[in-house]
Amino acid sequence: MKNVMETSKTAVAKERQELEELKEQLRRAKQDIESERKQLEDMKNVMDRDREGLLIMKEGKDKLEKLKTELQEKTGQADSLLFDINTQKSIIKDVILQVQSDRQKLVIALNTITLKEREQQVKENDLTKLQQQLETSKTAVAEERQELEELKEQLRRAKQDIESGKKTAGGNEERHGNKTATRMETSKTAVAEERQGLEELKEKLRRSKQDVESERKQLEEMKNVMETSKTAVAEERQELEELKEQLRRSKQDVESERKQLEDMKNDMETSKTAVAKERQELEELKEQLRRETRH
Repeated sequence: MKNVMETSKTAVAKERQELEELKEQLRRAKQDIESERKQLEDMKNVMDRDREGLLIMKEGKDKLEKLKTELQEKTGQADSLLFDINTQKSIIKDVILQVQSDRQKLVIALNTITLKEREQQVKENDLTKLQQQLETSKTAVAEERQELEELKEQLRRAKQDIESGKKTAGGNEERHGNKTATRMETSKTAVAEERQGLEELKEKLRRSKQDVESERKQLEEMKNVMETSKTAVAEERQELEELKEQLRRSKQDVESERKQLEDMKNDMETSKTAVAKERQELEELKEQLRRETRH
């Protein structure tokens, strides 16, 4: 009888040891799964933020391309207007020479001068409109610069959110470990019950282990999918960097075109001053011709 009790006691102790080992394996397996699940969630969050950043950068590129097209159109209009102004100046000079050389054609010359004055007024109006267009372009460039700054701020905040998420993940793992320890203490109390309870618990642990293995397999498959997605995200990041470089170059192009427009504006102001001077000389010549006609 004593030997039977010793044998049963030894068997129970052995089973308890096996149960403890199974529990420890289960606890470690669950910890591994939770850690992998958290890593996968973090990877998903990073990919979501990267996709949002890529969309914002693409929208910024479209706006820059639109602005660049508008600036190119305005540059073409300015070049055409400058050509017209230079042509007009040549015509006015020819008229002045004609009046000086041929006073017998005074009436024709005066009519020509009147016509040229009207054309000059049209050109001055065009200059005013172009000046307004230049101001509009300056405003558009300033707005685009503001949008780029906002885009940089959004990217900076996204990076901060990622760092904050990593810190939060560390705290969650510590709390999960405390909860697991509490469940282990409860399981130890249950082991002290009768042998039938141990058999049932062993069966339950065996099934739990099977569930854990099944879940681990699912997580491995998910991890493979995430690795594939990670590769795709890496490619998207590369495209994002290339897009950022294109945006930087586009910004340089816009600044260069803006400077060209400023230089063009200065040239127009100089031309306007010269035209005003020639107009004054023309008025003086007309007055001189009128006086000579009266005499």
